[in-house]
Amino acid sequence: MTGITRRSFVDRAFKSSVLTLTFSVGGAQLLLTPQQARAQQVPLKHLDATQVRILELLGETILPGSPALGLAHFIDHQLGVDPNEAMLIAKYFQIPLPYRNFYAAGLQMSAATAQRVAGKPITEQSASELTSSVRELSKPGPPVDGFPLFVFYMCLRSDAVDVMYGTPAGFEKLNIPYMEHIMPPETWNG
Repeated sequence: MTGITRRSFVDRAFKSSVLTLTFSVGGAQLLLTPQQARAQQVPLKHLDATQVRILELLGETILPGSPALGLAHFIDHQLGVDPNEAMLIAKYFQIPLPYRNFYAAGLQMSAATAQRVAGKPITEQSASELTSSVRELSKPGPPVDGFPLFVFYMCLRSDAVDVMYGTPAGFEKLNIPYMEHIMPPETWNG
């Protein structure tokens, strides 16, 4: 898959079969959707439990339902692939490698910003407090303590959108006709 772009990968997957990712489980390689990997509790390799909790809280606030479709598994998987083949939007924002450092710092800075906004840890915030915290993250502006927090928000939002709406079923949820020349036999998100 050398030189493949995010869009060409998705297009090829739609034209040939179900869009899946290869997950290693107990020494075996399994082709699973991010949603299936989450449901089967496939161990994550690059995100720890705290990072996943923050990621899923942010994801649910930014785009409700994206964590259930495997947002954390999608990002974790992509953090482990060759950066030239990664489907993370961070690649297109020209984020310095490794992307794992960017996501780790982004989650940490997001949690710190949420703490400042609501006066309590992100994991203890109500839905309305999380909305206020995410609203703060989404404000364009200069880097916060040297970190491009708004760019991280944009990356996370785009990754959530890809997981949620990057399929014919996702287009249907939006009531937008899917315009692919050859319709895929199934969706990739379950």
